[in-house]
Amino acid sequence: MNVRRKIVTLAAALCTSALPVSALAQDAEALSERVTDFVLIEAPDDHVLGSEDAALTLMIWASVTCPHCSKWFTSEWPLVKSELVETGKLRVIFREFPTAPGNLAIAGFSLAECAPEADYFFIIEYQMEQQADILEAARDGRGAEVYAEIAKLAGMTSNEAMTSCLRNPDISSHIIDNANRAKVAEINSVPGFVINGQRYKGPSDAKSLIELISEMDEKGVSTLPK
Repeated sequence: MNVRRKIVTLAAALCTSALPVSALAQDAEALSERVTDFVLIEAPDDHVLGSEDAALTLMIWASVTCPHCSKWFTSEWPLVKSELVETGKLRVIFREFPTAPGNLAIAGFSLAECAPEADYFFIIEYQMEQQADILEAARDGRGAEVYAEIAKLAGMTSNEAMTSCLRNPDISSHIIDNANRAKVAEINSVPGFVINGQRYKGPSDAKSLIELISEMDEKGVSTLPK
């Protein structure tokens, strides 16, 4: 298959794999137990970074197409990761919250999902850091090429592998589950944070989070201060 045909095929996959963002969340009463049982605690299908022995867990809902998320992951996340996660103080759970343009958000999440587990956060971080360029490329009609490059970073070297990933119903289900968990948790905007099962509405800059988590860790406190 020539390069042009590969790009056209991938573009088709990007379109057909996308679900409208408005259609992701369901009524809470209709949600399955696999969703509601893990709204504020770690689920078997979660992507997690950090020690299992960490006393504190930060759950982050975010989108690879959300400018606020991009800013946080570019400016604050590196220090949070080095000072809290890599020191064993904090365990982090990342959950998908697709924002417009929905097809690009879902495509980006899907490609990260298909990467080796050890590379998941790298693929998410890459999309956050390159978000402006990725969205500009999509607006200019170069989206398929850009996402083909992301797929390569995620270990997919063939058009068939990329297409299979983007059309995988299990991955779509996983993303929908996390969007619904956000609704139940009353996370209405992103990035949204939950610390040890409690919604966190305080300042989310790295300095504030490091001070808060370090103090809670030193005191052996598992609940947020009032």
